[in-house]
Amino acid sequence: MRFVKDSFAYKSTTQIDSSIVCTPTTYNMIVQNKAVIHLAEQRGFLSSEGQKSYVTFNFGEYQNEHRKPFGVLQLWNEEILSAEKSIELTVPQSVDVVLVPLAGLIEYKDSKGTENFISAGQIYVTSLSEGTNYRILNPFEKDETVICLHMWLTKTTDIADPTEQITFNLDEINQLLPLITATTKPYQCYIGKYDGRVKGEYTLTDNRNGIYVFVITGAFEVQDRLLHAKDALALWETESIDFEALSEGAILLLFEISGEFSA
Repeated sequence: MRFVKDSFAYKSTTQIDSSIVCTPTTYNMIVQNKAVIHLAEQRGFLSSEGQKSYVTFNFGEYQNEHRKPFGVLQLWNEEILSAEKSIELTVPQSVDVVLVPLAGLIEYKDSKGTENFISAGQIYVTSLSEGTNYRILNPFEKDETVICLHMWLTKTTDIADPTEQITFNLDEINQLLPLITATTKPYQCYIGKYDGRVKGEYTLTDNRNGIYVFVITGAFEVQDRLLHAKDALALWETESIDFEALSEGAILLLFEISGEFSA
């Protein structure tokens, strides 16, 4: 079986501002005005044959006292799988698993019998109960690497939300596109692609919530903080955020998240 590969663009012509790079004594974070920056190059790294995981929060062998969950957001990994390689996990509690392929196509299977293919340009959300096993597979036969964002968000109700597979169109530029907005979930999700120097704003639906912004490609200034590709910013105790794209075709992923927040 052969699949057609698709991907986001990753290149950015902007340069890293050395003023935001943390020293080791800051545990790879910047804390300022109820905000924490997670720099791409300071993520945890786990690997095995044909599989790499860049890990933002505590997961597996990667443990850091300053990388605890952000509200209901428990896991934020970037998974890189070589041809025909996979990862298999069992959820330790009831969570929503969220998958966003950045390059290529992945196959999802779980112990409930669910099986789906998800490609770049889609987001996949499925609710799993404690102890459910699932697998993420690169179905390409050879010479194709897939990249996928992989998240866990804790469920706060017993409502059995249906599995969702949503296709989005990033040709609709300079706006945040709603991906997940169900009121039954303790989070909402948006994605946006922006021309250089275009500004945007997001107002929280509940100012008790937090915001997690991840730059997929390009560079942004978010609440006066510079973020490059794969950098992220967690903010709380705010009613809204503003941002500006600093490169052409820059893409960000934004989650509004409920829960408890701290540095």
